[in-house]
Amino acid sequence: MAKNYYKTLGVSSNASKSQIKRAYRKLAMKYHPDKNNSPEAQIIFIEINEAYSFLTDENNQKLKKPIVKNTSTRKSKTSQEELNKRMEWARRYVEYKKIKEEKINEITFYKIQKSSLRWIIPTINSLSIFFAFLILLDFKILPTSSINVNLITRYVDMDSEKLVLKFQDDDSNKFQFGISFEDIKQINIASIKNYTCQKSKLFRQKTHMVLNFDDNDVIIFNHYCVYKIFYFYFILLLLPLITIFSKGPNTVYILSSYVISSVSVLGMVFLLLTLVI
Repeated sequence: MAKNYYKTLGVSSNASKSQIKRAYRKLAMKYHPDKNNSPEAQIIFIEINEAYSFLTDENNQKLKKPIVKNTSTRKSKTSQEELNKRMEWARRYVEYKKIKEEKINEITFYKIQKSSLRWIIPTINSLSIFFAFLILLDFKILPTSSINVNLITRYVDMDSEKLVLKFQDDDSNKFQFGISFEDIKQINIASIKNYTCQKSKLFRQKTHMVLNFDDNDVIIFNHYCVYKIFYFYFILLLLPLITIFSKGPNTVYILSSYVISSVSVLGMVFLLLTLVI
C-alpha cells in the first residue's frame, strides 16, 4: 500500500518528509482542479492528496478519508458518487493544509517578533547589505591607485593552473599575483621590467595590472584577489533583501530569517577573513 503511495507522488520509499512535501506541492499545483479541469487531472489530484495524507500520517478526524475498496482509481469502476466524495475530501484537505500552514507561520512570526531575533535579524540584514555596498564601491566605482612593485620570483602553480608572480611593494609587503594561462602570452610579449599593480581604495586589494600594447591598454586580472569571486559575494550579501521585502507571517520570511541570516553571517565572516589575510 505504502509503496503505491510513494509511486503516486513520484518519490522513493525512503524519501524524507521534506522530499515528500516538495513532491506533493509540485503535483498539487499541477493537477489542482482550479488549474487543470481534465478528468484525468481530477483523479490524480485525489490520489496525491490521499497519498500525502497517508505518508505524513495526518489523521484529522474532520477530514477523514472516504473508504474505498480499490485505491487504484484510474483502473477501477468507481461510481461518480464515490468520485465526488473523494474529490470533496481532497479539496477540504488542501484547504485544511493551507489554514494549518498559515497558523504555523503566524505563530512562528510572532515568536520571532517577541524574541531577541526581532533586532538581531534586522542588524544582520543591514550589515550584510552595507558590506555588499562597500565591495561594490571598492571594486566597481572608486578608481584604483597605482603602486610600483618588484618581482621576487615567478612560478607555475599546477593546482590552480595559474602563473604566480610574487611581488614586493615599496612598503616591503609581499603578495602573490595570479595570472591565468590565457594571459601569460600578454605578459611574455610585454617583456615587463618595471611592474605596476592597481590597488583598490577601501580594502587595498591588488586587483589588476594594465599593460600597453600598440597604444591599447590590456587589463591582466589578479586571480588571487578576493574580487575574483566578487559577484558571488555581492549576491550573497544582498540575499537579506528577500527577508526585508517578504516581512510578515509567511513561509518566505520565516525561512529567510533563519537560513539567509545564517548564510549572510558566514559570508561576511569569510569575506572579512579573506580581506584581512
